[in-house]
Amino acid sequence: MTYVPTEDVGMFVLRLPRHLMADSASVERLKDAVRHTAADFVEASSGACEGLLPRIRTYIDDNLGDPNLSPETVAAAHHISTSYLYKLFARQGISVARWIRQRRLERCRKDLSDPRLGGRAVGEVGAQWGFVDSSYFSRVFRQTYGCSPRAYRHGLKAS
Repeated sequence: MTYVPTEDVGMFVLRLPRHLMADSASVERLKDAVRHTAADFVEASSGACEGLLPRIRTYIDDNLGDPNLSPETVAAAHHISTSYLYKLFARQGISVARWIRQRRLERCRKDLSDPRLGGRAVGEVGAQWGFVDSSYFSRVFRQTYGCSPRAYRHGLKAS
């Protein structure tokens, strides 16, 4: 069984309305009930957490074109707090925002190298994948890949 600290349970019980706590024996029984329920919840949800990160990554990939995609919208879509979302990604050594930006850049790079999409403006490619500011898109693309999106498209290397 997972251990839930007594202090956490005690703080929860102390926040209950006074009329629910008749005597100290009732309070102790309530603390035990809360501790066991919380422990059961932690055990049950730990298995669910293992599948949560892959679902979140799939959600991000499916919504990269949405310029409003953000850690807040991702957390809301998965009914978790933003801080918990940050913790999930921190375990992977990357922030949520950086993951979103990396995935967007990968999609842009793929489209820029596709000859069938050669007629599309570089800014349009960035906008399709959520980069609404073409200057920002060009700047982060250059920082990541070492050349501008236009140079990448034409197979040129930055000096």
